[in-house]
Amino acid sequence: MSEKQQRIVWFIWLLTLPPFIYIVAEHTYDVLAASWLPVLSFTVLIIIASLFPIQIRSTSIVPLHGISLAIFLHFGLIIEILVTQIALFTTLTRLKISRNDLYRYPLNSLLLLATSLGAGGMFYLFGGVTGGVITGNFTQLLLPVLIYVVIFFFLNNGLIYLIRYYILGISTIKFFDEPMKWQALTGILIVPVGLTLAVLYEEMSYAAVLMIGIPIISVSLILKIINESKRTTALLKKVSAFGHEVNHSLDVETIINKFINTCNTIFPSNGIYLFERRPSGDLKPIYTHNPHARSNIKILYGDHISQYVFTKGVSCRFNSKKEWQELENENIYQGVQSVLSAPAIVNHTTVGVITLTSDRKNAFEKSHQMVLEIIANYLSVAVQNARYIEETKKESERCSLTDLYNYKYFENLLIEEYGEGVEENSYAIVLLDLDHFKLINDTYGHQSGNEVLAQVAAVLSETVGDLGVTARYGGEEFVVLLKNIRLPEASKTGEKLRRAIESHLFVVNADLDGGERKTVRLTASIGVAAKSDKNEEPLSVLRNADRAMYTGAKQKGRNKVAQFS
Repeated sequence: MSEKQQRIVWFIWLLTLPPFIYIVAEHTYDVLAASWLPVLSFTVLIIIASLFPIQIRSTSIVPLHGISLAIFLHFGLIIEILVTQIALFTTLTRLKISRNDLYRYPLNSLLLLATSLGAGGMFYLFGGVTGGVITGNFTQLLLPVLIYVVIFFFLNNGLIYLIRYYILGISTIKFFDEPMKWQALTGILIVPVGLTLAVLYEEMSYAAVLMIGIPIISVSLILKIINESKRTTALLKKVSAFGHEVNHSLDVETIINKFINTCNTIFPSNGIYLFERRPSGDLKPIYTHNPHARSNIKILYGDHISQYVFTKGVSCRFNSKKEWQELENENIYQGVQSVLSAPAIVNHTTVGVITLTSDRKNAFEKSHQMVLEIIANYLSVAVQNARYIEETKKESERCSLTDLYNYKYFENLLIEEYGEGVEENSYAIVLLDLDHFKLINDTYGHQSGNEVLAQVAAVLSETVGDLGVTARYGGEEFVVLLKNIRLPEASKTGEKLRRAIESHLFVVNADLDGGERKTVRLTASIGVAAKSDKNEEPLSVLRNADRAMYTGAKQKGRNKVAQFS
């Protein structure tokens, strides 16, 4: 709802409030003076009932209708409006709605007022009488009571539907949705309870409130426990599914994305903070999302709540800003009310922290805290496994000295991309051998030679870029796979590589001559070959590039580019 619409709602409510107070004071003084204790007992009952709503699936139903019917029949419309308004404000206060949703107080108050006036007016229109003897006139009251119940139900839900559809712009909702069906079903059950309460009160006075109130509250509590158990079971199933998915994920990014999606489906959170332990022992953010945050600069080392959880190794849950603002005083959590944070523990060591935030009070329950603790451990183990697999794969595919792909990976790539049965594509191979590299090792030492090889690899990677795949062929030899290219263009790339090496100054430590840093120049002999026949195997193309390099470049003076043709 827009701010303008909220202001209109508040204005209408404030405009309605003084006349209502006047009517209550003018027309209920005698009733309250004579029957203040009965009215008080019904008020206490309806407040208690509002604190324990009946949970059916995902629908929360407050059994106010039946109790308000008994109040209406005994004390009249004005008292019924007064008591139900008190119950409404109790319900909304229990929910601890955020400051942005405070308009729900006047909006729901006006809805309930309109519903009570409409239903009560129709009751009187059809000959209903309140405040009299119910038992003796029960049959005469059946039709007006039925009209009252039906109008109350449809008018209340109809007004809610119109507001959601036209004012809030929710065009996908249906009038007869599942929550409304459950409300209708429970209404059919609760209204007879209300009539029974009205009749019993006439016969038994205050004892009737206990006889009807205790079963209503007991049923609400039992259903609440059952639904909490079902909700926890459903959450654990989602957590189990998450654990199964991440155990089959091989990269960290995929695992984190699955974690974010799982959080969005399980937790009523607006913000997500994911931290891991640095080698230095403090926290490092690996994912942060907070729609209210102005900057992420302050959380480079974790917010105070996450740091507290990281240090203590225990989870924490805060239901309102008052509970956590002393712990987090840097305004990182702007617009936040509820905070849920849990450590990720592996082998009795805290390796990370997950912190969730919400702009609503009491957003997180105990079941959410338990579930987050489980997810945190699933996540930490999955990330560690994925990183181990990534590191192992990198070690098996990369040359540790140059960080280029090794020959084994290069050969498998050739066969996979251009082997038998693969759709034909043009490609070329550039094979490069450093000239007189043995002199580098003999003059400056093998460690200096290794440094030069790493520098050559950097020059090759920068020069090739996205044009192809560069690998270390072995010793001082390197190889480049160029995709979707013909032999003349590949030879130009080979010449570009030759010039890049020839013009570069390589830095070495003269280990055999006092360790002084010096610069050296290198040249390279290069052979280039491309697929020339439809049935030619990729390893044959590689051998052709090797022949061109030795016969066309090495044996003809070095520092040349030769192509196989």
